[in-house]
Order: sequence, then structure tokens, then C-alpha cells
Amino acid sequence: MNERLVPWSFTAGETDETLGNNFLYIYTPVDLEIVGVDAAPSVDDSDLTLDINDDGSAAISAVSCADQDVPGTWRSTHMGGSETPVHVDADSKLSFDANGAAANTRLHFTLWVLVGEAMA
Repeated sequence: MNERLVPWSFTAGETDETLGNNFLYIYTPVDLEIVGVDAAPSVDDSDLTLDINDDGSAAISAVSCADQDVPGTWRSTHMGGSETPVHVDADSKLSFDANGAAANTRLHFTLWVLVGEAMA
């Protein structure tokens, strides 16, 4: 097998902006498996959670992003967690929703994805 674990990091949010549904979207150039997510806000935000959607359908829901100092995590069995890895087809649209975000909160998050022969 020839697969790679790739971190894909993002930061979203601006001053005088409140993150909400579809605050960011990307198209995937290749098939991949999401095996982990880390997410943290720029300031403590007790109600903030992150949803990840694949072509408009919920793929990963409610990753906690409440504590600036302790990133919320979602882990598949590949990374020692209990969640099932999420397959994403090439040319899919991944969109991201920030639920319960306070104004002026920036969100930093990383997707851990597997790409390579095992995904073909």
C-alpha cells in the first residue's frame, strides 16, 4: 500500500464577522478518508461546534470548539478513536458550518486525511 496521512489546516473568521453555515468550502482533488479533526477557537466560545458536510450532506457533526486552550477532537479508529472514517470522493465539495459562534471568533481546524492507493 502507498497511502499518506496528510494534515489539512484552515483558519476562518474576521473582525466584525460571525461564522455560520457554509463559512468555508473546498473541493477535494482526490479521493480521501477523513480520519481525524482538531478544532479550536481564537477565544473561549462555549457554544461553538464544527460540522463538516460532503456535497451538502452531514459527514461529521458537532466537533466541540469551545475551549481555546483545549482543541476539540474527532478521531476515527485509525487514530485511536471510536468513529468510523469518512470517505470523500474526488471532486466533492466539503463545506463547513460553525454552530453557535460568537461574533469576532476565529476558528482554527485541521483535517487529518488519508490519500493514496488504499483510497482508489
